[in-house]
Parts: sequence; C-alpha cells; structure tokens
Amino acid sequence: MTSSIINKLKEKFLSKKVIARVIIFITFIAILSILIYITYDEYRNRVVVQQQKEMLSISKSMSRSIELFINDITESIKVITLDKDFSKEIPHNNDIINDKLKAYYESKSQVIEGVFLYDKNANMIVQYPKDKTNIDDRIQSEINMVVATKKSFVGKEYFDKSKSSFKLNIYEPVFQGEAISGVISVVINLNTIYDRLIAPIQVGEKGYTMVKDQYGIILMHPVKEQIGINVIETRKQMHPDLDFEELEDLIKNQLTGKEGTAIYYSYWWGDNVLKKARKLSAYTPVKLGNYFWVIALTMSYDEIQAPINRFLGIVMGIAALITLIIFMFALQLIKMKKNREKLEEETKYLKMLNEASEKLRKKEAELYHSHKLKMIGTLAGGIAHDINNLLTPILGYSELLMTSMPKNSEYYEDVEEIFNASKKGKDLVEQVLVFSRKDNGMVKIESININDVLKQTIKLLKVILPKKVIIKENIKENCGYIRANFTQIHQIIFNLCTNAYQAIKGKEGVIDVTLNAIDGLKANEINEKLLKERKYVELSIKDTGCGMDEETKSRIFDPFFTTKTIGEGTGLGLFVVQSVIDKYEGVITVESEIGVGSCFKVYLPLIEEEDFSVNSKDNKGKILKNKKRILIVDDNEKIVKMLKKGLEPMGWEVCIETSALRALKLLYSEQKSFDLVITDYIMPDIKGGELAKQIKTIREDIKVILITGYVDESQKDVNNLEFIDAYVSKPIEIGKLSEIIKNMI
Repeated sequence: MTSSIINKLKEKFLSKKVIARVIIFITFIAILSILIYITYDEYRNRVVVQQQKEMLSISKSMSRSIELFINDITESIKVITLDKDFSKEIPHNNDIINDKLKAYYESKSQVIEGVFLYDKNANMIVQYPKDKTNIDDRIQSEINMVVATKKSFVGKEYFDKSKSSFKLNIYEPVFQGEAISGVISVVINLNTIYDRLIAPIQVGEKGYTMVKDQYGIILMHPVKEQIGINVIETRKQMHPDLDFEELEDLIKNQLTGKEGTAIYYSYWWGDNVLKKARKLSAYTPVKLGNYFWVIALTMSYDEIQAPINRFLGIVMGIAALITLIIFMFALQLIKMKKNREKLEEETKYLKMLNEASEKLRKKEAELYHSHKLKMIGTLAGGIAHDINNLLTPILGYSELLMTSMPKNSEYYEDVEEIFNASKKGKDLVEQVLVFSRKDNGMVKIESININDVLKQTIKLLKVILPKKVIIKENIKENCGYIRANFTQIHQIIFNLCTNAYQAIKGKEGVIDVTLNAIDGLKANEINEKLLKERKYVELSIKDTGCGMDEETKSRIFDPFFTTKTIGEGTGLGLFVVQSVIDKYEGVITVESEIGVGSCFKVYLPLIEEEDFSVNSKDNKGKILKNKKRILIVDDNEKIVKMLKKGLEPMGWEVCIETSALRALKLLYSEQKSFDLVITDYIMPDIKGGELAKQIKTIREDIKVILITGYVDESQKDVNNLEFIDAYVSKPIEIGKLSEIIKNMI
C-alpha cells in the first residue's frame, strides 16, 4: 500500500510536464534577476557619476576661492606700495612706515599673521606685530626673485613647527621711481584659508576636504596630525602592513596637476582601527605662480551605496511580488479556466502597483535634485554676500576718486578701470543670485528697451564668436519696453546664443537672431500661458548646428541635465534661462531636428509706453542750497565711511552709526533734525525692516532707504518691508544713490 502511494507521487512530480514547468519557472526567475541587476547597476552608476560631478564642481569652487583669496591679499599689499608717502620714507622714517604697516595689519588681522618690510638685500627694516618672527628660510631667494622680476611673488609654503601648521609668504616690491627701494612681505597661515574657505563645506557625513602640495605633502587636513606628512611615503612608514596600491594610483594622477574623479579603496586615517573602505574622490589643482596645490574632496562610497541598496530591496520586493502573482496566475489558469474575472482584477492591481512605484521613483528624483539645488544655491548666495560687501567700498571710493580728479589726470583711466570692473562684478553677483534664488525679489526691476539689450549683447557676441560663425540679424526697430532686470535679460540672450554656437561645434554656421512684437491673440495660439489681452515681444534664436533628438529636447530644461562630458558643462544654463523667463510671466519654446539645427523662441510681455528718460544731467553734481540731514546705519564701518565721504560733497549733512540701537537713540533725541535714513538690511542687533518700522513710529515723514545685498530666507522680515521708501542694492554707486535721495527729499 505504502509503496503504491510513493510510486504515484513519483509519477506526479517527476512527470515531463512538471519538470518542464519547473525549468520554465527557474528560467523566468533567472531572467528577472538579471534584469533587476542590470537596472540596479545602471541606477547605481548614474548616482555615482552625478555625485562625482557635484564633488568636482565643489572642488573647482574651492580652488577658485583660494585663488581669489590670494589675489585679494596681493592687491591689498599693492595699495600700500602705491602710496608715494610710504615709499619715500624707506628707510628714513621707521615710525611712519610702522604706522602704515600697523594700519594694514589691523585691517587684515583676521587673515594674516604679520607684515614685514625688507630692503632689496633681504634685510628686515620693520615688522608688525613686533613679536612676530618670520622663520621662513627661503626669504633671501624669494626676495631676490621679486627684485629680479620687479613683480608680485607668491612664495612656497613652509612648515612652522611651533604652530604645527604651514604658512605662506606673499611679496610685493616698493618702488622709488623705477628702482626698488624695498619689499613688503605678508605671512598667511594656511589654517586660516582652510577654516574660512574649506572647512565649512561638508561632503557627506564622514567625508572631508584636504589640500596637498605638488609633491604630496599634506598642507591642510581636518585631522591636525596629518598635516605635514607625505600622503603616501609617511603613511607607508607608519603602516607598513596596509595596502596602498589604489591610493598610490590616485595620488599619482592628482600630482599631474589635472582635475578629475576616482573610486578607490583606502582607509579613514582618523579612525582608531584602520579598515579598508571604498571612497569617492574629486580633485582640482590650485595654481599659485610656478607651483600648484591639489584640493581633494573625499566621501564614503557607502553613503551612496546605502540608499541604492534600499532601492534594490524595494525592486526585489516588487519583483518577488510580481513573480508570485504570475506564478499563481499561471497555476490558476492551468487548474481553473473559469477564474478570468479574478485574474483580470489581479492584473489591474499589478498595473496600479507599477504606476505607484514609478511615481515614487519620480518623487525621489525630484527631491534629490531639489536638495542639490538648495546646497549649491546656499553656497552661491553666501559667496555673493561676501563679494557684495567687498565690492561696495571698491565701487564707492573709485567713483569718489573719479569725481575728485580731472579727466586728463595721470590716474583717471586707472581709477575708471577699477570702477568699471566693480560694476561688472556687481552684474556678475546679480547673475549668481538669479541661480541661487536668493534675490527674494530684491533684484532691480526696471523698464528696459528690448532692442537696446539685444543690440548690446550681439555686439559683445561678435567680439567673442569666431569669424566662421555668422550672426544674421533680423531685428524690428522699436519693439517696445519690458519690465525686467537688464542683466538677466542680457544673460538669457547670451546663453541661448552661446548654446547655438556650441551646437555648431567649431564648423561654419549661421545664428539667425530675429526680434519683433506680436499681439496677444497670436501669442495665445502659440502657448496658452500667454494672455490674449497683452502684447508680447518675440525673440527667436536659430542655429544651423547638430540639432537634438526628441528625448534630449524633452529634458534640456531639467536641472543638471547636459549632453557634455564631465567638467565641460553643469546642465544649469537653460534651467536658469527658463526660471528667469517664468519669473517675468514669459514662455520659452524649442524646435529642433537632428542634422538641421535648433530654434529657441522667447516670449516676454510688453508694457505700455512711458517717458523713460530721466533728466539726470540737470541734477547730477548740483549742491543743495538748504542742507538736509541724513543718517546712515550699517554695521560695516568701511561702508558707512565711504558713503559719508561720497554724499557730503553733494550738500548733505551726513551722520553715521554702526549700531542700529545707537541710531534709534539718536533719532529719539534728535527726531526733528533728520530728513532721511539709509540702513543696511542685515545687522546683528536689529534688521533693516524692523528698524524702518520703529523709525516711522518716531516720525512718519522720515524717508527710509534700504541697502540690500544677499537676503537669506531665514532672515527675511517680510512684514516690515512696507515701511521702506526705496531700495539700493550692493555694491552701491554713489551717483545712483544720490539721484534716489534727490528724488525723495
């Protein structure tokens, strides 16, 4: 009996049909597993490449920041050397020299350790502070280099054992006529550069940034014990039993002076127990004269791998569920053909599950992009804030110098170059704020002639583009005015034309630029977002380049999407263009065909014609007969002094305060004697909006002008902006500020 049952079971489970079904099922599972792995591998590689791009972008930004920091120190030394009163006292009056160096040191004490004056034979004349000792044994040769070249010189970094840190000397020659009378040297501690420019940037939870010289010596590192050692040789001596093969290959590539990225195995040197770990690295050189440093960002590969593995778990769970459903479906189909309705319901459920999974994936991608934009925007906005504060005194004092000297003066053109460069810097900061989205509506919006913007931009493009790329103009005259920021509209045209040139890829080609005005009915037929009751200007930029396929065309306005290789593009140009156009209630469209070219069209709303001319010539330079009193409030002492010097010659009596609290006390005590208050937006004790509110409670007719720069969302007191009568953005031009004041009082 028992044997007969066993035989029946064998016949049932070892039949050819059952074996065939098992083989089919195993094959299906194998194919599904392979597809899951391919999808997982592709997604992982995409995430890793995107992270490497982001890290490389950050390392480039750090490299540029260090170069700008060194250049800023060098330029500040030149201010001393150009002082004729300073150079003629060498070496006769050390007291005057010492006072000059003391004033310079006190203004730069947060970033430099000491300032020294040598004669051309490297003998020290004066030092400040006097207890500082310059221990660099390369001084003789470096000063000889300055004397020989008669130019600024950035010395080689050297190790200060007393402070366990590296330092750097910057030299600037002092001339008496054509001859060198001395050399000024400034000492910078590299830890200062690290703390100010590098340490605030976090790369993951465990990641860090380090700086090494071109020979592999670590100059800056979050672990102080690592500073001064050779990144390979010293570690080999300390840990002879560890594997350094992949780290050596990485360092070898870094020391070639090129930028790049890598995935490698190494160790976390700050851990008590060293275990091999997989890392991501991005590195960029910082060129300083005849040598260079290497900025290297490092982060744990596991920080990227962990969310990817979670994604794999979700996919495998869904795949297992799909497999189970399919298996049950097939089993029921074989056994019960009457169950079709139930199987259809299960199929619908499977479809809904797949759609939900796809929506979840898209939401995760959007959140990831949003996080990256916020991080880069914060970085860009912070840098813009610092640059605005630096540009304000440069722009203001250069404008004052221009107004105080005749145009045929020896130095007029030099000062004018400084003034123009500062204005270009101001425009550049406005572009940075457009990307970072930190302008918060504070960007200067005005009525601008679209024809003027286009003509100026084309004029610039003709200088930049090669002769084999022809710009064909089909511009209708007097198309009208739009309400926008001049720099942003210029940047839109410039970006689109630059993209058109890049699409031509170095060949002969034509960029066709067309401008005309269209009515609202025609505009609405083109795009439903355009209103029938408004008029629009249509800007068309067409190229004879390579063109785009449908997939590329559908993604070109996505942030971080680019068809260029790593390092050649960020994928942000068209994203910023669309963001600005949306801000001004406009529309951008694109048509493209592979091998034929692309055509971008921009539609912006026109405004009613007004008298846009301002008779500034009648007011400019006039001295007021009845003096008006102005109170300037800013926690930056350099800015208030500059504004006082610029406004007093215009006929106003100017009082300055660096504390908003003291300014309020002064207004309470002398409330009838002030006609206008100029206040900064961000101050440590009271913000500009709150100060304006309190000023209006003291005296309602006092006018308030707000100085704006970078405004962080967490610091924005929107409820108080209604008490502001006018805005002036940093850096400040004295002439424009003067016109605003005259129009108000």
